[in-house]
Amino acid sequence: MIHTTILMRRKSKRTVATSRYWTVKIPRKDVLEYIKAREKLQEVSDGREDISLTINGNKYFSRICNEKLLLIFITDIDEKDRLINQKIEAAAKGLDGTLKERNIAYVKENYEKIVAPFVHSKLKIALVGEGGVGKTTTLHLLMGKKPPRQYVPTIALNLEVMETIYFANYSLVIWDFAGQERFRKLWKFYFKGADIVFLLTDSTLRNVLLSKDMFTIIRRDAPNVPIIVIANKQDLPNALDPSIIRRIIGAETYPLVAIDLAYREKILKILLDAAAEHVKITVPDVPPEELLRFVDDEYLSEESEAAEA
Repeated sequence: MIHTTILMRRKSKRTVATSRYWTVKIPRKDVLEYIKAREKLQEVSDGREDISLTINGNKYFSRICNEKLLLIFITDIDEKDRLINQKIEAAAKGLDGTLKERNIAYVKENYEKIVAPFVHSKLKIALVGEGGVGKTTTLHLLMGKKPPRQYVPTIALNLEVMETIYFANYSLVIWDFAGQERFRKLWKFYFKGADIVFLLTDSTLRNVLLSKDMFTIIRRDAPNVPIIVIANKQDLPNALDPSIIRRIIGAETYPLVAIDLAYREKILKILLDAAAEHVKITVPDVPPEELLRFVDDEYLSEESEAAEA
């Protein structure tokens, strides 16, 4: 996981801009210690830039950018050098290209947006369930939005409702899947590319039994993908208790009332814990909103364009 990126002037060692992705604080003295060690290494390595160095339990990578600037990525000790070197190489080229068209003041002001496409890795989360169980409403809840006023069936893969949430340097891409029978033949193509599956039921016995069949299908088509079962509409009089649903489906089940904003922190915590377990990150004991960042459509559009460029 990437903790921090730093853009620094090479001669003066002054920091131009930083972007921080996790709760780990990087002391300036550690950065300066890295630069000193890097300079010594380059004296005997013919200027190689692909060798990482470890300073006080964190791994450091760097690239010269625009000759006058040094880009630094600081990561977990167990990150793979090859992957981070690919990211920082692309980020340095992206920054260099921006500096050819813009001044340093622009880069300083927009640094986080500029480096974001090169830093973030995508975590794909499939949200699936029968029509009407509240998948789209759950997406609205995650983003802190008011629930939709009326039910509009999801047709095949609903890309229009896809939202992105940032967790550390991961971009959580949530897909809202149609649950109707005629679309299920498409599932195996998408679930094999998913990292986590959220299976929603509306807590009625009929829907729980249908969800049990879905669970079996998903487990068959994507045996290694974790499945989180969410029992929505717990506020209705005919709702089964999550403990009963867990015994019917055979998987841990979490209660939800997706139209109630009071449940937002709970569903965010479920999402956060699932994502953290997948990427092997220990979550500190702080509110989920302090670790998740919600991105507006304008930002997403800019990031997408930068990545394509």
